[in-house]
Amino acid sequence: MRSWVSIVLVALAGLVVLACGGDTSDGPPFGSGGTGGTGGVTLTCDTLVDPPADCDKVCTSDTQCEASFCDSGVCVANCTPTEGCGENWTCNVRGRCIPNASTGGTGGTGNTDCQSVTITPTRSIPNVMFLVDQSGSMDATFGGGENRWEAANTVINGIVSTTDSIVRYGLTTYTSDNGNANPPCPKLPTQIDFALNNSSNIGDDGQYPYSYPSSAGADTPTGDSIDALVDNIQVSPPPNEGPTIIVLATDGEPDSCEYPNPSNSTQRAQARGEAVTAAGASHDAGIDLFVLWVGNLSNDPADPTRSHMQDVANAGINGTGTVYVGDDPGTLSDAFLSIISASISCDVQMDRRFDDKEKACQDGDVRLDGTPLACSETDGWRVKPGVDDVIELVGSACDTFKSGDVTFSASFPCGAIVVE
Repeated sequence: MRSWVSIVLVALAGLVVLACGGDTSDGPPFGSGGTGGTGGVTLTCDTLVDPPADCDKVCTSDTQCEASFCDSGVCVANCTPTEGCGENWTCNVRGRCIPNASTGGTGGTGNTDCQSVTITPTRSIPNVMFLVDQSGSMDATFGGGENRWEAANTVINGIVSTTDSIVRYGLTTYTSDNGNANPPCPKLPTQIDFALNNSSNIGDDGQYPYSYPSSAGADTPTGDSIDALVDNIQVSPPPNEGPTIIVLATDGEPDSCEYPNPSNSTQRAQARGEAVTAAGASHDAGIDLFVLWVGNLSNDPADPTRSHMQDVANAGINGTGTVYVGDDPGTLSDAFLSIISASISCDVQMDRRFDDKEKACQDGDVRLDGTPLACSETDGWRVKPGVDDVIELVGSACDTFKSGDVTFSASFPCGAIVVE
């Protein structure tokens, strides 16, 4: 079985390497290259045949240069992907020659105290539990030839099947039959625990049936069900390698085990209050809860149902939450994807610390699927602010990283990483 952890280890082991260095005051970076290659002749924007387009651009930092580095107030480059570096050397995204990690030259007459070090990076693996309403109203026509239950299953199955190597998914359904008159309440007919590569359990041939089940109940005890699910998660918590969240997918106002059919405003208010309190308790337990409405929902914040769902969303993250709405197959898929994407981190944890962040940014060679990334605040990679052992991918690089099966590699010069 494949998981993101194995992908990371296979893709990254031996690729994140510190290049041994020497005196960089003269000649190519990191010494004369020794047995690992000559490094080539250091060129300039004026002597390169095809210099980067931003050469001579005014700058104050490297992040303002796209394919070069900032020196004395202007963007400069010593090489390009096609010229400027000698055998066994590569031009990085900043226009500097760096030794290939696989050859790892001796660094000539440079500082012999600098040792090559292999770093093992890891990424966050979130735990996502779907909590899906199984009340009678989920049998209503939705669109695309499916009812609400089937549409939710189709979207969940599609998401899980493409991202279950980087996310631990679980799924729980909830309902009741006339509350406490027919215990137990709440009913949790489907309970699939967190796991990587869980699509076979959650999909059409798993425990979550595609057609609306005959075992469904009529009621929607949302607050009671959130409480029961949080209790279950706390009894058997998933690995603490990323955030744990609940995605609540429902199409109706809540009732409760005490009042399965609220008959007055007091009973309705109690059922709503239970749902809000349960969402807040989930957050307090370290499990953020996100709200997805399946079907049509008024955009008017004064609408009682909309207002209530906003209260649940706010309590679920202890702030201003979003009420995601899927009123057709396309918007339902987009809503689920938005929630899942937000749970996947673009941080890459290193097992060593950066010593010189500026040097790492200037001379580091970070790649996704072999494509070099710029050290940038907006699109590429950066050393995560406030920490010294995390690479953060930003912009389109982050989007690519979240897509699933991608390889990540990085190399940094001697002096950029603490060698312990």
